[in-house]
Amino acid sequence: MLYGQPRAKMADGTGLFSYMEEEGVDRAAVTGFPFEDRGLIRLANDYVLEVARSDKRVLPFVMVDRRDEAAALTEADRCFEKGARGVGELAYYLGGFGKSERMGLEGLARYLEQKGMVLMLHLNEQVGHLYAGKTQADFAEVASFVQSHPALKMILAHMGGGICFYELMPEIRSAFSNVYYDLAAAPFLYSKDLYAFADRFLTRKVLFGSDYPLLTLARYKPDLEGLDEEARQRLLYDNGRQLLGA
Repeated sequence: MLYGQPRAKMADGTGLFSYMEEEGVDRAAVTGFPFEDRGLIRLANDYVLEVARSDKRVLPFVMVDRRDEAAALTEADRCFEKGARGVGELAYYLGGFGKSERMGLEGLARYLEQKGMVLMLHLNEQVGHLYAGKTQADFAEVASFVQSHPALKMILAHMGGGICFYELMPEIRSAFSNVYYDLAAAPFLYSKDLYAFADRFLTRKVLFGSDYPLLTLARYKPDLEGLDEEARQRLLYDNGRQLLGA
């Protein structure tokens, strides 16, 4: 579905390091892909962890089989012992996110809370144009999951599919105190006004994410120029350091 197009890109460690050098990226949180085959999950995790061991600029996130709690916990623990900083970007491309998906994450969420690891979830906007991988998500279930795990640090990718805008509601703002968002794929989805909104209303909660190799930092720079230097510093550096300690 995602890689069936000839123009679809994949990246390896060599490509990542070249990109970082070319665009002046100091640190990179690197995520795996939500395979369903456990052999592929383990293989990809080992690769991401090895890339991170070879260069301390890389902060590794690993994948688990979200359909099997016991297997997910075993793999998360194996990778935690090897330096994984978080799990994700977990995605629900074929079935969406609802009550059963929320309940299926409960054990993993408790484990990550205990270990101080970060959970990264893929969410996309529920209106607008269609594209490969766009799926349904029940925001009430997402909010229920967040509220059930107030100590769990989370990244809701792609500005949480727009759930971030509900942080204008005081009860959501309070419940989402440990939730962060990333800007990955924002140029495909939103006008440049998003950046000013993010800095004004989600001042310490938005991280730069490129969705590399789909997009690179260069694609974001013109829109980021609309912010003052302090705001750019927060989005590009400070908020990531606050969450990941790097």
